[in-house]
Amino acid sequence: MGASGLNMGKQGPLVHIACCVANIVCRIFDKYNRNDGKRREILSAAAASGVAVAFDAPIGGVLFSLEEVSYYFPSKTMWRTYFCALISAVVLKMINPYHVGKTLLFQAAYDRDWHLFESVPFFIFSVFGVSNSPLLIDMMILVKIT
Repeated sequence: MGASGLNMGKQGPLVHIACCVANIVCRIFDKYNRNDGKRREILSAAAASGVAVAFDAPIGGVLFSLEEVSYYFPSKTMWRTYFCALISAVVLKMINPYHVGKTLLFQAAYDRDWHLFESVPFFIFSVFGVSNSPLLIDMMILVKIT
């Protein structure tokens, strides 16, 4: 989100378009039009497919749908949502919208491996985090009590 509250990037518009199309499809069939639970399942799958198309990440789409869209997410719905996101990512790959053989316009290429000196700050932060976690837990319990 930008400072104005408008969505920036392609995730927001793609999720919105996918949910709009899913809502229209739900209105066509009585099974989904009359049942709000089924409609929510379809909208969860649509939101996941929007994220899957935006980032070429079907599992990320399911996690987005689990965290942001649904408040009740049974495992049956999770598998259906994953299948929908996977199919949408495969269809995007088949369409090849950028005509370069990639599904994302900008990709990071990791052509170099990490160096040993880069692990020193990670080691220091991990020791600091592990040694101070009991103190942090005690502070959180104290704040919760008061």
